[in-house]
Amino acid sequence: MSRLLGKGLVLAAVVALLPTAAGQAQVPDKFTNLKVLPKDISREDLVNTMKGFALGLGVRCQFCHVGGDGVSFKDVDFAKDDDIHKQRARFMLRMVDSLNRMVLPNLPGLKGNALRVECKTCHRGASRPLLLTQDLEETRDTGGIAAAVARYRLLREKESLEGRYDFTEWEMNLWSERLAAAGRMTDAIAAYELNLEFFPRSTSILSSLARLHEPTDRAKAIGYWERALVINPNAAQIRRRVDSLKALR
Repeated sequence: MSRLLGKGLVLAAVVALLPTAAGQAQVPDKFTNLKVLPKDISREDLVNTMKGFALGLGVRCQFCHVGGDGVSFKDVDFAKDDDIHKQRARFMLRMVDSLNRMVLPNLPGLKGNALRVECKTCHRGASRPLLLTQDLEETRDTGGIAAAVARYRLLREKESLEGRYDFTEWEMNLWSERLAAAGRMTDAIAAYELNLEFFPRSTSILSSLARLHEPTDRAKAIGYWERALVINPNAAQIRRRVDSLKALR
């Protein structure tokens, strides 16, 4: 196993508390039960590895390790394998090592060694590296579309500067399209309307809302088409659509 693993080139859920001087004093000088990291890793390298995990996942030591008070390293049993996150971490460590040593070096056209997977590559400070729409889909499954809308607003307010989620227009548009394709028209409309709040001049969103409303509310559909036409008055297809819907009255 490459010593690069001991430098923190990892992907997934692992340990970590950023150690203070007092915290480092509680880290043992010798380590047992090392199954992925080098068995002869130095104390300094191991502590730095843990720092890398902490920054990558935004977690503390007890995320993977059992025991202790949740704040310091006192009474933490680093050797125990009882926590599922530690088991997953080892799996991810091996996966990342495989990607970095065997898969990525064979990428066509690769020049140099800059392309490497690290914790932050996927996690970006989150213990579960979900896409925005995956997070919203989980919320919708358990709490409905209203809960997903509330979740989006919260994430956009709290996380927009962290770089963990994609708050550009098309991330939400694609989710809305998937909802519509699954026959969840009410949810799709709610998702598009939410996105329209933040991208009010998007003719793509307006056109999608118009199409979704056409079968059940022609007046709303015309309204959305006309709003798109105001933004893009030269769109002949939109003008024809408005004319054809008005002719049906």
